Amino acid sequence: MPRYRWNAEALGAVFAVPSLVADRLLTLASPEQLRVLLWFSRQGQTWDAAACSAALGLAPDECEGCLRFWAEQGVLSEVGQPVTVTEPAPEKTPVARAAAVKPTWPEVLKYQQEHREFTAFLQEVSARLGRTLNHGDNATLLYLITTAGLPTASVMMAVGYAMSVGKPSIRYIESLALGWADEEIVTPEQVDGKIRQLQQAREAAQTVERMLALPRALNAAQAKLAVKWLMDWHFSETMLQHAYTLTLDNCDKFSPAYMDKILERWHSEGVTQPDRIPAPVAKKKGAASTNPENSSLNSEAFEEQLLKYRPKFDKNKKTNT
Repeated sequence: MPRYRWNAEALGAVFAVPSLVADRLLTLASPEQLRVLLWFSRQGQTWDAAACSAALGLAPDECEGCLRFWAEQGVLSEVGQPVTVTEPAPEKTPVARAAAVKPTWPEVLKYQQEHREFTAFLQEVSARLGRTLNHGDNATLLYLITTAGLPTASVMMAVGYAMSVGKPSIRYIESLALGWADEEIVTPEQVDGKIRQLQQAREAAQTVERMLALPRALNAAQAKLAVKWLMDWHFSETMLQHAYTLTLDNCDKFSPAYMDKILERWHSEGVTQPDRIPAPVAKKKGAASTNPENSSLNSEAFEEQLLKYRPKFDKNKKTNT
């Protein structure tokens, strides 16, 4: 595979993005949120929702929502507001993984001779996966136990979860288990709680995908939104379909971040049925389109969409209210 590096000619003009974005938020942020952050950074941190909308092809309200996401994550702070600087908490020492190279085959054999229970563990993993483990598989499993510090019971739970989601590969099991170790989720009790969260998110995502007839599966970050919509806010299928249709009307595509803002507003106002959707608010003449009060979900444009709303779903389809 070819190796790549920055093209020196492309480095004539650069702009900064906090390391926090790449280190912790890439999997959480949506593509739209990342695009808005890059556009905002390139403009010298000057915000104009209308200009962002024109540049990225997103609705102004969606641009505002994406920018609020970065403020909520601590990447941005509001101009004019005091910024509280606190000493960062001392980082916890991660589970030692000094050796980048996994155990060699002689080392695996020696460990098996000294720990007979490890042989039984390998046999059980092999039976679960339905195939014979190779040398690399054995080395990876030993690495998870001796270097990452996971008990065999926790690794076996990772194997079981991988099988349940149709990903019975040692590489996926390793990635899953090391992720847990990074979060200091190591004991069987902790792993059980984590698996319950993952299963809940997966089931919520599948439910939303079915309710909205989405063409693609939700990613991990979007699955967390599905949990919030169904488990925390208890929205019905009918209300989710209303929010989905409004999202399509405003964004011309499915934007989970935009839909989340619609549902967040309805939740805060106690709107649980379509007939309780707020009536439109009179427009204030002369208001700038980039004013947060007019570009948020309280804007006249959003209210007009609510007033004009007509469901687009099949009338013969049964809904769960």
